[in-house]
Amino acid sequence: MKRRLLFPLLFLVLFSCKNENDSTVIEKVSVSPEDEKRSVEEAMEKMKRVLIDPTEENLNDLIHPDLTYGHSLGKIEDAAEFKRVLLTGENDYKSYESSEEVVHVEGATAWSRHIMDAVVGVGEEDLTPHLNVLTIWVKVDGNWKLFARQAVKI
Repeated sequence: MKRRLLFPLLFLVLFSCKNENDSTVIEKVSVSPEDEKRSVEEAMEKMKRVLIDPTEENLNDLIHPDLTYGHSLGKIEDAAEFKRVLLTGENDYKSYESSEEVVHVEGATAWSRHIMDAVVGVGEEDLTPHLNVLTIWVKVDGNWKLFARQAVKI
């Protein structure tokens, strides 16, 4: 009889003990789809600013180490090359505007599409690309990071 009562009693005691932080953890994990979408949009806005004024630190904050970055002319860069090109001024973004933005979030992954209009200094020339852009974002340690990007000419 004692054994039959011991297991249910132990079970009851273990699961009735409540950690004060339990509700905080649930609140942090339970983010509405609208909030997640807004946080991706905020990361996209930060990326536009980082393209214009890049630093090693702000690039590391926004890009995933396994980034693949595809340009409309077919050039593909990994994270190291993407950072090098921006930090050396090889691609010098002077402006970056986007329109027709669409964002879809599914768990810790998001994709976005937008039309990009920019002014980019390349060598002695200023280019004015008008492109359709697809970006893939992943959430790492609570922050959205650019994982993949592909652009095509319109």
